[in-house]
Parts: sequence; structure tokens; C-alpha cells
Amino acid sequence: MEKSNKANQIVHEAEITRQHARYKIPATIEIEGKRYKVYDWSVSGVGIIGLPDEIYQKRFVTGKMIFKFDDFETVIDNLKIEFVVKRPNDVVGGRFTELTPQQIAILNQIISAYLAGDIITEDDIIHAVTRANFTQKKEVKTKVDKKKSILVLILLWTVILFLVLFLLYVMYQRTYIVKSENAFFDANMTILRSPSPSYISFTKELKEGQHVKLNEELYYSNIIYGGVKVVKSPVEGDIFKVLIHNNDFRNVGEPIVSILDKNYEIFIVANVLHKDLEKINIGDIARVQLPNGDEFYAKVSKILFPYDIVEQHSRPLENIYNQARNYDRVILKPIHYRPSTELIGSSAVVIIDSFLNKHGWYSIDDEEPEEKHITEVKQEKKVQPEMKEVKEEKKQAPQKNETKNSEPVVQLPSGAVVKPQTTEKEQKNVQTKPKEENKPAPQKTVSENKYCIIAASSPKPFRDPKSKEFLSKFNNARVVKVGSIYEIKLAYFDSFKSARNYTNKYVRKYYKDAFIIKCKEEK
Repeated sequence: MEKSNKANQIVHEAEITRQHARYKIPATIEIEGKRYKVYDWSVSGVGIIGLPDEIYQKRFVTGKMIFKFDDFETVIDNLKIEFVVKRPNDVVGGRFTELTPQQIAILNQIISAYLAGDIITEDDIIHAVTRANFTQKKEVKTKVDKKKSILVLILLWTVILFLVLFLLYVMYQRTYIVKSENAFFDANMTILRSPSPSYISFTKELKEGQHVKLNEELYYSNIIYGGVKVVKSPVEGDIFKVLIHNNDFRNVGEPIVSILDKNYEIFIVANVLHKDLEKINIGDIARVQLPNGDEFYAKVSKILFPYDIVEQHSRPLENIYNQARNYDRVILKPIHYRPSTELIGSSAVVIIDSFLNKHGWYSIDDEEPEEKHITEVKQEKKVQPEMKEVKEEKKQAPQKNETKNSEPVVQLPSGAVVKPQTTEKEQKNVQTKPKEENKPAPQKTVSENKYCIIAASSPKPFRDPKSKEFLSKFNNARVVKVGSIYEIKLAYFDSFKSARNYTNKYVRKYYKDAFIIKCKEEK
């Protein structure tokens, strides 16, 4: 009997439009507050018995199906029904529209329980609804995964962009950047050597920085075979290093003293690969990096063969031309930077950007004429005196002349001074002459083509005895504040050469790291 009852609950019809099998599972449907028996139903629709014509003609209604079990009822609310057909047995066929996932899950659960012969319980209905909610959470998780995938794509494209930029940077470095294999500071100096195997005795105590004159006797060479030779300085300059102690023995040709030539220049010697030589031109601007982190610019002045050419020709013939020359020497002169003598012999890093030099990126005006040879620069008359005492003497000189001349004088409106008993011609001559004498000196005119010496700089005011002594001796020195830095500034000089000569002669005795800048003269 159970099999036959279950078989009667399923209606098999071959209607083309039907999507699901209809089941005769007991249920009622409530429409507009009235309940009607359900003839059969499925997940897609329902057959209603005894539905009035006035409701059928509305075509669209909202109702709820009620399933009554032993001790509880299950209601599926808000079912939207569209009436499709009215059968001859007075059964109205309706189609469910806009079913929610929860409604579909409850209907399927009831159908599965009846077909399996199980008694449906309240827990089964709750399980069906919960399973539907679980399906929705999966959809939300899918949306979150999409957001994560977008973030992953953004990260991936960022990495790709970084790699592309890195490759472009590497290509630029290999194509345009020339970096020295090694570079060092050098200067014009003369090395005095032992003329023969002898004991060297100094004529006086020699110290670094000591000034020596031309043909000044420096030491005696006591030859071991007998006799003494007096060695004189072949140049005028400052002692850079004393390489031996007094009365030390030295063989022929061994160095004794090194002397920086007068008006010496400190320059940079950079060894670069020969294959990079085609990227470098005379006049290119390079960036020089020091081990302490300081940087400055320098200009390429010469490009030389890596070895002395005379030494090359002096070698045995079989070794002259069969050696590979991997390096070339590039000579650079600092721009707006005066290296101290302490940097001579120290290392540096030279970087030349051939692309920026080719397109005129650097617009640095060195204002220092390029010289093929280092020549002696005479100090100009316009340079300020060294001591304040000299200036005071000059002020006193006109006073002595005024005491000698006791004759009365008359001062004209133009500023000329004449005697009372002079003729008109003499007065005109006297008027014109002081105009030439009273012309303002070049230092006092407002001009941008002036140079100043920065002797020292410090974040604190200069209150030490050394600075006070320096300021008291130099009448053209004063302390200025630039931002948060205090500087000892000496002004003004008409040319770079005069400022450099003044620095080498006077300032470097007190401050070795003094340098020259371009400045404006104040009224």
C-alpha cells in the first residue's frame, strides 16, 4: 500500500511547458485571507481547487503555502503567483515567480522527505534554510576573493614597473655614465733627492708648510766616499713633506723633501677605462665624491696617456708597443672648491654623465681662466692690506702733509681744494685733478663680478682665540651669518687670481680649508 500511495502522489504528464514533476503532497494555500486546497504542486507552480473567478481574473497575486505536520505548521510566505490556465476539473494552474533561495530550499526539502518516506520535522526545515544561507556566504567569499585578486594584480604590475625602471636605470648607467676606476688628488710639487750615497743633514729644522725661497740651502749631502754637496731649493714654495730624519743615510736618487711649487694647484687624477674614452670631452663637468661624504664639481682639463711617454720610449724595444692600455688619465680641476693640502694623495670617486654634458645640463661658471701651464701670479695693488696697522699708517700719512702746508685753502663745491691766490686756469686744473683722484675704488662700487674668501664656517659664533686674532689682524675680515651658519668672510677682490693669491699668501696660515666664492659688493 505504501508504494501505491507514493505512486499516486506523482503525476506524470508530457506537457511541453512543464519544467518540474507535480506532487500531490497535502498542502493549503492562503490568498487574500482565504485558504484553498492544493490539488498538486511543484517547485515551479501550484494547482488550486475552488479558486473564485474574481481572483483568477487578477492574474497576479501574493499568497502563502501552509504545510501542516503532526505538531507544527510550515508556512512559506510571500509567494508571488501568476495564474496561467483554468482546467476543466475547476483546478486553476498558477506559476511561482521570483522565488528566493530559501523558498526553493524548503520546497525541495519537503518533496525529498515525502519521496523518501521520512517524516519531515521542524529541524529539517531549519536545516534547509541554513543550507541556503550557507550558499549565500560562499558568494560573498567569492566577492572578497575578487578584491584580493585585484590587489595581487596591482602588486604584480608594481613589481613589473619597478623591474622595468631598474633595467632602464642599468642601461642608462652602462650607456652614459663614466665612473673612475680609481681617482686621487695631486698637486704641482718638486721632489729633492739624494745626489749620491750619503748622510743627509739639514741646514735648519724643516717642517711641513714651511715656506722656502728659490736657491735657499736646505741640506748637506755628506758623501760616504768623501766630500760634501750643498743642495739648494730649485723652486720657491712650501714644504709638503719631509721624508727622512736628520743625519739619515740615503742612496742615490732616494727622495728627501717634497716642495709644493709657488701658486700650486690641487687637481684630481682619474683613471678611466679606455673603452669609455669616447664618451668624455675636454670641458665636461664631473661630480667628485669624497670619502667623508662631501661632493663638488670639477671640469675635465686634460686627457693623458696612462704612462709617461718618455719612460715608455726608454723601455726595451720589444716591450714598447706590445702592452695593452686599459686605462687613461683624466685631469680635472675643481670648480668653486679649494681642496686643502691634506687631501693630496687621498682617494676620490669621479662620475661623468656624458648625456647631461652633451645636452648642456650643467651651467656652472667657474670664472677661472684655464691655463695650460701654472704661472706666477703677482698680487694686484687693489688687494686689501694684511694688517690693520698698515691701514692706520696710511691714514696718518696725509695728516703729516697737512701740517707741512700751512697756507690757507678754499674748498670748492665740487670737492676740489685750491689756494686763494690762484688764477682761473689754475683753479680749473685743480678742480679737474681731484676728480680723477677721488674716483671710487673698484671695491666700493656695486658690482656682481667680485670675489670673497670664506676662511672658515661653523654652526657656532667665532669666539675662540684663534678667530679673534685673525679678525683683529685682517681689516677686510668680518663674521657674517648665512642661515644658521656663521662664516668668516674677507671681501672684496676684483678677480679670482687676486683672491687666490691673497688666500695662499695670508689666509692659509690660519685656515687651511679656506675657499673662494663669487659675491656682490655692498655699498
